[in-house]
Amino acid sequence: ITKLLQENLYYPRRARKRGIVGEVMVKFTLSTEAKAHSIEVLSSKSDILSRAAIKTIEDLSGKFPKPSEELILHVPINYSLKM
Repeated sequence: ITKLLQENLYYPRRARKRGIVGEVMVKFTLSTEAKAHSIEVLSSKSDILSRAAIKTIEDLSGKFPKPSEELILHVPINYSLKM
């Protein structure tokens, strides 16, 4: 799931231009249909990156691997300009 998030990461152009980097810790529930809901930012130093992390998870909702039971996940999403 972390790999899927990093590969499909939404990184706003505005944040890239300003050199905004960091980790956003998110918590969300993954249903048995692979849908993400109850998305919550637990820690972040940037509002722009927080919104981007939520958008990344929302965009991937339904594309995650389907768990056998509903899961509550805590996932770090790293924003770095080094690629």
